[in-house]
Amino acid sequence: MAIAPIRIPTLTQAQPIVDTERKATNEFLRTMNGVLGQIGYALNQILILPIIQQAIEDLGDATAAAQAAADAASAAAEAANAAAAGAASNAAANAREAALQSSYIDPNSVLTATPDTITIAAHTRRYSDGTSVAVSGGTIAATAPDDVDYIYYDDPTRAGGSVTFQVSTTQPIQTGDRHVVEAILIPPTGTAEGGGGPRPPGYVINKFAVEPEV
Repeated sequence: MAIAPIRIPTLTQAQPIVDTERKATNEFLRTMNGVLGQIGYALNQILILPIIQQAIEDLGDATAAAQAAADAASAAAEAANAAAAGAASNAAANAREAALQSSYIDPNSVLTATPDTITIAAHTRRYSDGTSVAVSGGTIAATAPDDVDYIYYDDPTRAGGSVTFQVSTTQPIQTGDRHVVEAILIPPTGTAEGGGGPRPPGYVINKFAVEPEV
C-alpha cells in the first residue's frame, strides 16, 4: 500500500497574515488549513499502520493455513493413490495366480516312460486368462519302477520355451511359479504313458493310485 507524500503549504514573508481589521486574511487561513489538513492526514496514516500490520499478519496466517490444508490434501491424495495402486497390484497378483492354478497342458497327456527315463513331449500351456505359451519337450531320469512320478517346472515369466523339468514322487501344486505337467507310473519293463495333465485348482489326478482292499 503506497502512502502519498505530505505536501505542507508554506508562508512567504510578503504574505499578509491579518487585514486592516486585524483579522486573519483568507490567504493565511487557506495556508494554515492546508497545513493542519496535511498534519491530520499524516496522523491518520500513522494511526492505521497497526491495522495494516495486523492485516498483513492475518494474511500470513491465512496463507499458512491454506498451505497446510493444501499439504494435507496432497498427502491424502498420495495415500489414496498408493492404496489404489496397492489394490490394483493385489488384484493383478490374484488374477495371475488364478490363471496359473487353472492352467492346463494341450494335449492333455505328454509323458512316456521307460524304467529309467521319462520323456516329455512338446506341448502348449494354456492359462485361464486366455494366454498360452509353447513349451519345448525334454527328458528326465525316472525315480524307480512302480513309483508314480510327477513332472513339473518353474517358469516365473511364463514364457514357456525350453524349461527345466523336475520330478517328484510327491504331488506338486500349481502355485506361484510352479507348473505341473503330468503324473506317470514308472514301468518295471517296457514303456508306459502318462495319466493326464493338471485339473483346476492346479493338481493332477493320480489315476495310478491303488484302491485299498475292503
